[in-house]
Amino acid sequence: MNKIFSFLTTYAIFAVSISLLADNPAVGTTEIAKWKDNSKACFMIMFDDSWPSHYQVAVPELVKRKMTATFYINPGKGEYKAKKADWEGEKAVWKSGMAYGNHTMSHDGMQNLKDAEWEIQECNKIILDLIPGKNPRLISWGRPGVKDWNISKEETKAILERNYLIDRPTFDNHGVVYHLKTADQMFALADKAIKDGGMEYIIAHGVERGPDMNWGYQDFWAWKQDQFKAVLDGLAERRDRGDLWITDHISYHKYEKERQQGKVETIAADNSKIRLKLTSQANPELYDSPLTLRTAVPKAWTKCKIQQKDKTTTVDVKDGIAQFDSLPGSDEIVLTAG
Repeated sequence: MNKIFSFLTTYAIFAVSISLLADNPAVGTTEIAKWKDNSKACFMIMFDDSWPSHYQVAVPELVKRKMTATFYINPGKGEYKAKKADWEGEKAVWKSGMAYGNHTMSHDGMQNLKDAEWEIQECNKIILDLIPGKNPRLISWGRPGVKDWNISKEETKAILERNYLIDRPTFDNHGVVYHLKTADQMFALADKAIKDGGMEYIIAHGVERGPDMNWGYQDFWAWKQDQFKAVLDGLAERRDRGDLWITDHISYHKYEKERQQGKVETIAADNSKIRLKLTSQANPELYDSPLTLRTAVPKAWTKCKIQQKDKTTTVDVKDGIAQFDSLPGSDEIVLTAG
């Protein structure tokens, strides 16, 4: 006769080292993974200024390794306008799985509030009109490195809030070529994130074009191609062994906020069925990314079927744990043997 566990418990996960699933947990015990897919850490790659080498070199190499990155675009800048089709056309950068961030229209700075509103809002409008999705929705913001910024911090903050822009982490000590000269320095950031269970990132500008693309010049702060590829390979190795979730800025931001403001409740559990409820206080209209859950299931289960509303998935059970993604909301999650 199966022993029935019926309880209502709220779990909050604050560090990778803390896990509710250690030491033979009760059936139904569930935790929210700190990072997607229960990776140990999160890592982001960012590119600024809409340089041609982004679509010529960076994107193909990222795609080869099944990686994504955030590209901070300047639609009014000369390089973007000259090659607009590569950013907005049939084979545009975003269609390869990359994300666009707002880096202002021109990269020329702000003369006054009216100028600032146009620079930021027009760039946002282009991204929203170009890439299908909700409107409004969260977009990553990267302030360009310019001298003229003739609006206050308060005015800048108000424009960002009105346009649902999320400020990315600082450029300080994270700029490729400018701060980070070697692959080992970049790997050190990734390894620090893995050790701490946190997030790290790098911000690049140009990437070196090879001899097959002899344009007669290189883009600003061009990242040596051999080093660029070696860094991607090293990050891919860390990802493939489960150490890194390599993602774009907004996906990271959504996951972190939903997790921090989320809770998972085990409504009931026995050897035939587990019922869960996952909620988050984050605004569901803007924060709409699935969270990774890990649930202790009966020892006899080798596969687990997960049903939430009209969506059903089946996952393998590993060491008595079923791991799956679920969207926070009011819909109950039901687990049964697969």
